[in-house]
Amino acid sequence: MTTPITPPRLRTALLALHRALIERERRDYEKLHGRVGANDFLKLLMGDDAFAWLAPFTRLIVRLDELDDAEDENVEPDVRATLAAIRELLSLHPDRSEFHRRYAQRVDQDPDVAAAHGIAVTELRQAAPRPPAAR
Repeated sequence: MTTPITPPRLRTALLALHRALIERERRDYEKLHGRVGANDFLKLLMGDDAFAWLAPFTRLIVRLDELDDAEDENVEPDVRATLAAIRELLSLHPDRSEFHRRYAQRVDQDPDVAAAHGIAVTELRQAAPRPPAAR
């Protein structure tokens, strides 16, 4: 088992933000379409256009996990690049992309998303990947 180089507090904060966004989107979806079971919601989350805007953030979180699990010891540049991409994605510039527009709205409208955003941004500011432990 490898030792992750992404700070655990950062990973926790990013996952909490992702969860807050998904919960917000689920509430909005269910207001329009009625209650959806967990399995059906997962299918919607992965394939419905209403949730496609979340994909860039999801992909970057998955990328960090892949880098943490990588056997290659020289992943720090990739981790740094991924963290930079996440910082840019979570910047509140609604004019940059569909993700940015919707994300800024959610941060503005939902206190849970706003709180999770604040924590994630704080952790991102403090994050520098740790060198991998000797294997």
